[in-house]
Amino acid sequence: MKIVGIGDPFIPERYIKEGFCEFEKLGHEVSTIQWAVPSHEELQRINLLVEVNGCEAYEPPQEVIDAICDADMVITQFCPMTKAVIDACKNLKIIGVLRGGYENINVDYATEKGILIYNTPGRNSNAVADFAVGMVLSESRNIAKSHRNLKEGSWIRDYANAATVPDMPYKTVGIVGFGEIGRKVAQRLRGFEMNILIYDPYVTSVPNYVTQVSMEELFKQSHFITLHMRLSKETEHMINKETLALMREDAYLINTARSGLVDEVALHEALANKKIIGAALDVFDVEPPAKDYPLVALDNVTITPHLAGGTIDAFTNSPRLIAAEMIKILNQETSRYVVNKELFAFVAAKL
Repeated sequence: MKIVGIGDPFIPERYIKEGFCEFEKLGHEVSTIQWAVPSHEELQRINLLVEVNGCEAYEPPQEVIDAICDADMVITQFCPMTKAVIDACKNLKIIGVLRGGYENINVDYATEKGILIYNTPGRNSNAVADFAVGMVLSESRNIAKSHRNLKEGSWIRDYANAATVPDMPYKTVGIVGFGEIGRKVAQRLRGFEMNILIYDPYVTSVPNYVTQVSMEELFKQSHFITLHMRLSKETEHMINKETLALMREDAYLINTARSGLVDEVALHEALANKKIIGAALDVFDVEPPAKDYPLVALDNVTITPHLAGGTIDAFTNSPRLIAAEMIKILNQETSRYVVNKELFAFVAAKL
């Protein structure tokens, strides 16, 4: 079996080669190509384009297609697998995606062609969970704002939330989405002695230190609301004028997930009119946002440039994590990493 990995500026090809070394030991050919994206910023631009408009919005360069056209298995992180790319790969049986999302893969077309897809759920769950907790503290305690002011020579101790700056113990945090990341956020915030509510319609069992409630109840009770749902047609703009109106006036909204979960116009209105006390945002509808971007211009928002999942450990460990799951197919053993599970037996029988 021929395996080809597509490296990019975040996961260079050498990490894919190293991660799939066990396949080589079993006699499979593992080769790689470095997708020649000129910068991290350009890669983020392409990724945002794909997230907003779908995988068909960007076609990879011909040299990438030439490198993978005879592969049985293709490993990619951000490089799209469009209809044209899939059609060019005549032997393709499996696609491995080195991240939890798989917006860059034409899943329907791949499934139609009998191609199995793996993703890497939770590969950056520690990174995002750590960051989300940092954003809770940074916005509510004005850490980032006061740092910036001191750097600019200003000693300022009076911020938009001066009358309500909270301690963490006994406050209520609402976690929207209780997958890998949401669970890790709960584990961390448990140490702050917080009351933890969660909303996730797909979860049937939760740890005894969290309480599962309706979305309406979570928004009404929580001092902090942190978002960890996957973006889909069902969840797009789930945070809107109506849900924001349910929030406490002393509540904070934290978004380290996807900007599309939030109606930015409604959020700007709520923050500008002090209907909620503050927000911390790592993602935006337009990236990078300009200096005069409405949410950037507010004084009760902490902002970061889409950094939450970007630790070296999250990136470099991804090939090793997915390879350990994908190698199971050689023994006809499935994995929770399989996206289109209905194809597993069909593809496994062909290997």
